[in-house]
Amino acid sequence: MNRRGAATLTLLLTTLFSSVCFPQAAVRTESSKETSRAEVEQCVAEHDSARHLRLGEQWQDARAAMVSCGNERCPLAIAADCRAWLEEIAQLMPTLIVVVEGESAARQAAVRVELDGASVELKDPPVPIELLPGAHRLRFDLPGEPPVEIKFSLQKGEKNHIERVRFVRPKAEPSPAPARIRIPTRPVPASTYWLSAAAIAAFASSAAFLVSGLNEHADAREICAPNCDDGIRSSIQARLLVADITGGAGLVLGGLAVYTYLRRPVVFKDQRPTGPVISVNGQGLSLSWSGKF
Repeated sequence: MNRRGAATLTLLLTTLFSSVCFPQAAVRTESSKETSRAEVEQCVAEHDSARHLRLGEQWQDARAAMVSCGNERCPLAIAADCRAWLEEIAQLMPTLIVVVEGESAARQAAVRVELDGASVELKDPPVPIELLPGAHRLRFDLPGEPPVEIKFSLQKGEKNHIERVRFVRPKAEPSPAPARIRIPTRPVPASTYWLSAAAIAAFASSAAFLVSGLNEHADAREICAPNCDDGIRSSIQARLLVADITGGAGLVLGGLAVYTYLRRPVVFKDQRPTGPVISVNGQGLSLSWSGKF
């Protein structure tokens, strides 16, 4: 006798034992249509398939097989096993509750929801949605709003997992800033001003000493020439020498000022807008002009 035949015989004996021990069940069995051998074998096959699928955690196929072998046409022992397994799967299967926040009832009704690529209709109030354990994806579409996607994962036995969604209005993009206009300029460095001032001071000193020396020389010619004292001669020569030195320093400083002016770098600056500007203050409107004429 093979395994299938032994299982069938065992189930038939179990059914006979149940009818002897439980008269009410026997009455119901006698009043109902007698189960054929082919149906019993089918119940045994579905029971065996449901058991293997349950162990392999193939929940959807296992549930379908359990629903079939839990039918009243199957022997009591088989049906009892399958119904118990169905209750066990119902406890293991996680459930999801989807909540759309911040929207009116009319806008909530317009939300299109996709769960793992399949369209889902949301109820009001929300009701649990039974899912398989593992990773899932929700997508929400509302006319006039950017779509929202949520990825989440469910564990076995996780009940009433809540996923909330709120559509975020995109912020208004600020108006683009006007294009910057950069113009090349060559500002005069401060060193040019300092050197120019020093050169002017040197030339002024040279001129002062030169004039002083020449005046003293003219006075000496009128008073004591040609037999002037050595002190007078030395004073005149010293003044003229200082005039020459300061004059030379003025030339050097002036040359450096010209050099720094000619070698000044090019600097790019933003061009300020030119035109009338209207502003509001506590006294009313005011009109001003920005930029250069």
